[in-house]
Amino acid sequence: MRKGGHKLLGLAALASLMLIGGTWAAWTQEITAGNEFMPGTYETSLDEKFTPPTDWSPGTEQEKRVRISNKGTVPVMAKAVITQSWIRREDVYATRLNASGDVVQEPVAPFKGEAFPLTFQTDEGEEYASIPNFNKNAVVLLDSGKTVDSSLSLGLSVVSTVDAARGKWLLLNEVPDAKGQYTLYYMGIIEPGSSTPEFLESVTLNRKLGRTITGKETRFIKMEDGSTKKVTIDSVNAEFGYDSAKYTMDIKGSTVQATKAAVEEIFGTGNETLAYLAGQVAERGIFESAEVKTLKFEESNGRMVYVPYRNEEGAETGNWFMSFTDMVPGGIYKDKLSIENASKKKYRLYAQVVPREQDTVKAELLDLITMKVYYQGALIYDGKATGASLITEEGLNRVVPLGTYASGDKGVIEVELSLDPTLKLGDGKSEKYAGVLTKVDWKFMVTEVKSPDGGGSDNPGKPDHNTVVTIPDSPVPAGDLTVIEDGPVPLALIPKTGDTTPLIPMIATVIGSGIALLYLAERLRRKKED
Repeated sequence: MRKGGHKLLGLAALASLMLIGGTWAAWTQEITAGNEFMPGTYETSLDEKFTPPTDWSPGTEQEKRVRISNKGTVPVMAKAVITQSWIRREDVYATRLNASGDVVQEPVAPFKGEAFPLTFQTDEGEEYASIPNFNKNAVVLLDSGKTVDSSLSLGLSVVSTVDAARGKWLLLNEVPDAKGQYTLYYMGIIEPGSSTPEFLESVTLNRKLGRTITGKETRFIKMEDGSTKKVTIDSVNAEFGYDSAKYTMDIKGSTVQATKAAVEEIFGTGNETLAYLAGQVAERGIFESAEVKTLKFEESNGRMVYVPYRNEEGAETGNWFMSFTDMVPGGIYKDKLSIENASKKKYRLYAQVVPREQDTVKAELLDLITMKVYYQGALIYDGKATGASLITEEGLNRVVPLGTYASGDKGVIEVELSLDPTLKLGDGKSEKYAGVLTKVDWKFMVTEVKSPDGGGSDNPGKPDHNTVVTIPDSPVPAGDLTVIEDGPVPLALIPKTGDTTPLIPMIATVIGSGIALLYLAERLRRKKED
């Protein structure tokens, strides 16, 4: 009987221990910081004031005012290409004498569908058939592109360096190229809600333009039999005859987000102007949060505090850890979290990325954002903003250790984000991501560390760097990190909690266990007496 009684007492004591550990073993504290990301909306337009004339006669000036506007939420840079053409709409026939002396009707070049030259020769030199009137207050000409033919001069101010064109439109060449094109770059950044100055004001038809057939000419030709024949043929204006022709001025505006990488990718780097735009005008593409957030252990009770992004009712208030809402492809976004232990206690800190349940498009967008996390300058994570590589095969989120903090210790977490540079907003394929707000949470967890002598660390003021684990993108060895499961937490994974252990339930359990032991002892005593 005595032997069986001892077994019963042992089971009761074990049950009591399991009840305490299994119920109350947990993190000392947990706190969540929200993060939000949103690509900017990319919307630009080529705005013009122009009414096509019904009867545009030589020497007449036609108003055509053009500028580029930014109606999106991200800064952009702009390029404009003006293409001109004169195309014969139908053949123009002239009465002529052929080689045999016969009067015939022949078309005059250029023929239907063919192009006229943009310039023609006059007694005063080469002149434009149509003269673009650039805004002389907003457009300047690069000295290297100035024409030597004064009759083709556009009357623009000339700058010898690209830098002198800052804040204006820069025309690269005064004479159209082989494609009949003028190329201009706006040497500045177009902020959201603003527009460039007008670079074109009007177009004037050259007053010397006339009809192809200018009149009739009478000639007398000698026939083979010796007689004379009177014929009438057409006088042809081969130089100035632009009738039955359609003049077209096509203006194409190109815009790109105002970052160095984007300008180099879209506009190129082939000349001095482009190199200046990318290197001196465009933004670096690195955007840092102005405010450094703080995760702090309070002095009085060691409570972990972060400015909450939720109010008492649980509604999100916008005080996020990382908040970037006008992200551009290829841009790099940085934020910092300062950690400070102002208490007398010693803590071990952990972090966990916790993706939210949200719409498919938002989840897809989050997967297009890469994230690097540095702790005390050392890279500890390089992967997706979802923390996908921290997910175990069982679907559990791994926990990243962030060091041990004794009283007075400080540390810094730096996060670097980048939106996929191949995502070109405005290309018609990625519009679904523009203006989409996606979110992900970071959970911070701590355990209090009890030292044998009750003091702090052996090296005050410096976090325990030995607790930092470098996490490759994939795979992550499960043995390197603590895994937090959804169910009861095994004691082997989480250190025993500190002063926050609930005393009343412990006392109740101990008393309950004592009563159970007394009851068993009393039964044993009675059995022994019997």
